[in-house]
Amino acid sequence: MKHKLRKPRLIICNVPEEITIANVTTVIKAQNPEIEMNGEVTANFRYKTRKENYNIVIEVGLQTRKQILHSKLKIGWEICKVEDYLLPTRCYRCSRFNHKNSDCKGEETCPH
Repeated sequence: MKHKLRKPRLIICNVPEEITIANVTTVIKAQNPEIEMNGEVTANFRYKTRKENYNIVIEVGLQTRKQILHSKLKIGWEICKVEDYLLPTRCYRCSRFNHKNSDCKGEETCPH
């Protein structure tokens, strides 16, 4: 079985409330003409922070990622901060990273 490479994920911080997952790609394309997107942007999910702001996580292609990170992303009346979205997976059995406890081959250790 050949593994497929995942597309990079980006997090867009402080997105206005009226921007949803359904319309975020069209808004980015309309308000940021300097970024060339070839249909390779998909919105994954949106969540609310403790400060009552909204963040949206999107998947993009490699070239689009470089362009977005090196420019200012305009959404609505805001210039939004964009970062790579990275979530490490951690095993709760051996306390090491990049695998889950169902795939663990190490021995059980105390997490403290």
